[in-house]
Amino acid sequence: MVRRPGLHWKVRPYMTARGRTGSRSPLLIHTLVSTGNRYDPLLAASLAPASRTLYEQARRMSSVAELSAGCGLPLGLTRLLIGDLLKTGQLEVHDPRSAQDLALLERLRAGLARLT
Repeated sequence: MVRRPGLHWKVRPYMTARGRTGSRSPLLIHTLVSTGNRYDPLLAASLAPASRTLYEQARRMSSVAELSAGCGLPLGLTRLLIGDLLKTGQLEVHDPRSAQDLALLERLRAGLARLT
């Protein structure tokens, strides 16, 4: 079985989400999120493993798709956990229109290519 960094191999994604199937705030795969200047190592240590992996990966601005691929988590679970971190104010959403440059689009394309 392939080991994923964000999940223990014996834990199913729906168990990590505590049976929840969707987030109230729909996040698109190209939505950019980051911790901004709020990264807190003590908070990271207190999070569940999958949420901790997402939180640490979001130290640099990334799309939802990049976080999903980089953490080895299913996209639905990634959206749900990001929604939880957004509710507590630990992550912030960035307007993709203000950061549309060639380097960002290339990173997004590369991240999507890794998903396929």
